[in-house]
Amino acid sequence: MTDCVRAARRRLRDESGFSMFVLLMLLLVGSLLSIAAYDAANGDVALSGGDQDRKQAYSAAEAGADYYAFHLAQDNAYWTNCTNVPAPGPGQPNPINQPWNGSGNDPRIWRSVPGTEGEYTVELLPANGYATCDPTKPELSMLNQGQGTFQIRSTGRVRGTKRSIVSTFRRTSFLDFLYFTDYETMDPVANAVPSGQCAQYRRAGRPEPPCSTIVFASGDKIEGPLHTNDDIVTCGSPTFGRSAADSIEVSAPAPGWSNGGCGGAPNFVGTWKAGAPVLAMPASNSALKGIAAPAYLFTGTTTIQLQGSKMIVTNATMGLNATSMPMPSNGVVYVQNGACGTSYSLYQNYNDPPGCANLFVSGSSDKSLTLGSENDVIVTGDVRATGTAVLGIVPNNFARIYHPVTNRNGNTCTNAANSPRDITIDAAILSLQHSLIVDNYFCGAPLGTLTVTGAIAQRFRGPVGTGGAVIATGYLKHYAYNDRLKFVNPPYFLSPLQAAWKVIRFTEQVPPR
Repeated sequence: MTDCVRAARRRLRDESGFSMFVLLMLLLVGSLLSIAAYDAANGDVALSGGDQDRKQAYSAAEAGADYYAFHLAQDNAYWTNCTNVPAPGPGQPNPINQPWNGSGNDPRIWRSVPGTEGEYTVELLPANGYATCDPTKPELSMLNQGQGTFQIRSTGRVRGTKRSIVSTFRRTSFLDFLYFTDYETMDPVANAVPSGQCAQYRRAGRPEPPCSTIVFASGDKIEGPLHTNDDIVTCGSPTFGRSAADSIEVSAPAPGWSNGGCGGAPNFVGTWKAGAPVLAMPASNSALKGIAAPAYLFTGTTTIQLQGSKMIVTNATMGLNATSMPMPSNGVVYVQNGACGTSYSLYQNYNDPPGCANLFVSGSSDKSLTLGSENDVIVTGDVRATGTAVLGIVPNNFARIYHPVTNRNGNTCTNAANSPRDITIDAAILSLQHSLIVDNYFCGAPLGTLTVTGAIAQRFRGPVGTGGAVIATGYLKHYAYNDRLKFVNPPYFLSPLQAAWKVIRFTEQVPPR
């Protein structure tokens, strides 16, 4: 073997350690990658666990809100007891607490959610400046007086993770419906029939005649939710509701509607329900009288023109002549009777004594306002709400549309020069003893369209004109629901008697309590 070959072999033997070095480096890199992958996987596990705890904490908070809503459904006076309510069961903690401000040790009582690791606690959130719910003054300490709502906070926790939900409750309200009636028959005053004869439901044997059946006819559209304590009669294919979200409900047993003998069937776009609970109407609006501030409690015939954040008031009995006043701070105006002693006349000539609580109103308001009267509220022109304002019109008797006439001869007449045309009302209307009606609706030339954007609740159905798809007298109807009324009330708007409470808002509080 030559010296050159021996030298080459020695060089190859000298490089034999290089392969081992490369192999060791590859093993090292692989180990580092494995460690990184393991750490990353462990991090994902921690993140997933935290996310799961947040979800379970929210579910626990929901369980707390459901717990309170369940007991409120069993007893609609449950909220008035504050924390003095029964425990869920023997030996179980009562999770209803006064509010905690979040500082210091947590004093709240928690209850486990069965079958989970979660717990919940419920706090009563006071209103009107009260620090706690006072069982001797529950209405003052808990109820938002203007909106008729109260709130609770439910907090859920799992392994130290917390989430809080605030639930706002309100009674089932006339404001939940575009159209509400107690009796589906013409107002007895408009039909010259003793009211007691017609103040009963059709299913109870209301006599027709002399009481007058009113039908929903083809072309009629109820563009929002509907409730009647009675049943409905249809002719052709009237449309009820805008979508399945609109509840179309009657208190009569199924089927709840009948055909007026002219064929067709109703088009229920909304969700139809027969056998719904009766929503009893208050006997009067006297509660509003007690709420109105002295400066906004008027006696006798009163005229109010709404002008943005103020109103122009005329009341001869009280010496007010186009007097400018700011809107009331609590949003309530009330007109009470003086010397009156008269009732509504079907042939209306506007000559009631000045002591009668007739409130004439028109104009536009950018402040939320409820107008109440011991007698009637008469709309003399457009009544508009601007911005975030919501308006309420609550007469004891009639909500009326002003329609002066001349040359009257029986059921014929001529519209007076100042008879308003194409009236628009942005308000929730509640006629406690009678109905929404157009004065002298049965005579004169057509007046255009009566547009109500809001809600109409009335004891009886009131006529606004005569004719069918083409009107002969009075107004065509265009009634549309203001969906804001599901969540916002005109100030101190009246509710049905003994109505159930329901959740109208359900929001998460961040950060949780």
